[in-house]
Amino acid sequence: MPRTQWRNTARTPSALIPIGRTLAVDLLVLAALFTGAVLLGVLIHGRHAVAHEAVGVLALAAGLAAAILLAAVAALTGSARTGRIAGAIALYAGVALLVEATGLEDPMNIWVLAGTVAVLGALGLLVLGVRGPVTGRAGRWAAGAVGGLTMAVVAAIAAVAVALPGRMPPGWVVATLDVVAWSGAGAAGIIALGAGARSGRALVRRTGIAFATLSAAHAVRIVAGRPPGSDRGAIDAALELTAVAMLLVAAVAFFVAVLRGLRTPTAPTPAPARTHDRTDDREDAAAPSLLGAATVGPVTDAIRILTPALVAGDTADGHDRAGGPPRRWSRANPHRRGRPDRGRPPGRRARD
Repeated sequence: MPRTQWRNTARTPSALIPIGRTLAVDLLVLAALFTGAVLLGVLIHGRHAVAHEAVGVLALAAGLAAAILLAAVAALTGSARTGRIAGAIALYAGVALLVEATGLEDPMNIWVLAGTVAVLGALGLLVLGVRGPVTGRAGRWAAGAVGGLTMAVVAAIAAVAVALPGRMPPGWVVATLDVVAWSGAGAAGIIALGAGARSGRALVRRTGIAFATLSAAHAVRIVAGRPPGSDRGAIDAALELTAVAMLLVAAVAFFVAVLRGLRTPTAPTPAPARTHDRTDDREDAAAPSLLGAATVGPVTDAIRILTPALVAGDTADGHDRAGGPPRRWSRANPHRRGRPDRGRPPGRRARD
């Protein structure tokens, strides 16, 4: 590779400073949420079991609120990536957290199997939203297949649980799927975290942090030797509540950023020349700042703020559709000799 091209593609230390700064802010927010979850656990320790169920209901409400907010943004902006992240959160909250909040979860029972299948489907949608075919027919078919198959399997498991109450699935199936699901959650979270940090997508980055935290919560349970569906300890319960709260923070921040962008549309300005190769595929992004990283983050997922004169390629200002300068018609050279016989029929010459 030529030396100049290597300089363009390499990341300079100054380019890595905003990435580290936004990641540090997100980790500080995660630490604050974990502290609040631990304090909540200390507050309800030794109280009635209803208090512990209230924590599950709180996590369910936060997860569903995050999914609803992101679904609204996806409908407003037409962003396929946001819609798939909303679907992943909806599967996790609408099945796994619902089973936990309603008290249907027991060690190794069939409802635990339904929640694990929903987590696997959520991971599929998350991977499709982050690294898969986001747009186009292939992306729509893939997301529809993953979501539809997951809901069909969950519905079948729920029908068996209702028709045959007390039926226990094979223990090795539940344990194997549990390990696969939460190991995959950790891998998908790390992938989303890396992709979001590299491209500057705050929603993807924070979603990756949340799923990695969920994986850590269940890793604590698995290492402690507790079976799937057993009562959670203080640390893993606090980590799970922290992860769901992080999903809600990401959804609220992204929703606020979209509303601000739609309220104050501005004409796009030409991007400054970059010293390195383009490493992100953001379609729309706000200017990065420390306050934006802490509160709203960049609007990064295909927000369509349409300006008709700019989108339709209006030529009223003298510019062509390519956005270049007005076309100039060159004038004839005054020192160039003309041809006196131009435009005359062949065989006839001009008279001197």
